[in-house]
Amino acid sequence: MPDIDRTADVKVTVAQEKVTAEIPLAGHASKHWLEFFSALVSQDRHQLNAQAEDREDRAWVIVWLPSAGPDFNPEPMLDAARALISQANGIEQQFQSGAAQIEGAVRAWWARQ
Repeated sequence: MPDIDRTADVKVTVAQEKVTAEIPLAGHASKHWLEFFSALVSQDRHQLNAQAEDREDRAWVIVWLPSAGPDFNPEPMLDAARALISQANGIEQQFQSGAAQIEGAVRAWWARQ
């Protein structure tokens, strides 16, 4: 389960009306984790414009922010992205735990055959 990699640097790109913040995650994300994150973004009450990508080097969470002027504070949106990363990790952990339990049950069944 990827988490924010605080040893790497965030990538910030400014283009026209948008600022893009690419948050580096430690390691790679599974297909399930990417799906969980996407589902959480679509349900997010902050209407966060974000997506997760697993690239060659690592997984990234990309957040698109409006360049709304000097009074705009991006921290609540970035905090929301961080919270969704944590939620996706929790869901992935539950998924892996459930899968491990099912695997154990299948192996126990097989041993009794």
